Amino acid sequence: MFGGRFQLGLASYRRSISESKRASILKAARENFLADGYSRAAMAEIAKGADVSTATLYKHFSSKEELFAAVVHATYTDTKSLMAMDIRNMPAAEVLKQLGDAYVYQQFDGQMNELLRVVIAEVPSSPHLAREVYEKSVLRRYREVKDIIEALVARGDLKPHDTDESVLCLAGMVKEFVVWPALFAQNFKKPDDVDEKIGVCIGAFLKIYQA
Repeated sequence: MFGGRFQLGLASYRRSISESKRASILKAARENFLADGYSRAAMAEIAKGADVSTATLYKHFSSKEELFAAVVHATYTDTKSLMAMDIRNMPAAEVLKQLGDAYVYQQFDGQMNELLRVVIAEVPSSPHLAREVYEKSVLRRYREVKDIIEALVARGDLKPHDTDESVLCLAGMVKEFVVWPALFAQNFKKPDDVDEKIGVCIGAFLKIYQA
């Protein structure tokens, strides 16, 4: 019995070390990609920044493309996950505000705008990378928002409608304020009146879809 507990404890310790190294790699990779871009980023330099061996780096991520996709994916999943929202006692306008807050947080505090600039720059030379990021991160967020919108429809807060279309409409309005300006201006900062701008988008959305 003691031997079994020891083995479980050892396995837990090793798993903790492995997860810690992975987190260090992702942090170093993010800094490297943002500083140097995807093409110039070197796996050896990322390993050095994470204080791990190159072999350990490749044990966690088999290629630079896989590592970059993991960095982007982590930004979507580690910063205020939309799916963590409890909307049961929340009016529709507040639900949409929470979605907007999470989106703004990801784009600015999570540095998603900067990462998207890196992805766009690599489209001609690494189309598979761009496609993977789009499918596993961008479309994933659309699906999360769609699930929430459909829950609001199901409980009668919103009219029945094409939720695929409405999610794109809502996202498109918000992007005009928090994404497109940032993609074309490297030093673009989060607007001081961003809450007001998001409120305008939500108001327009509810005017169309509110029950």
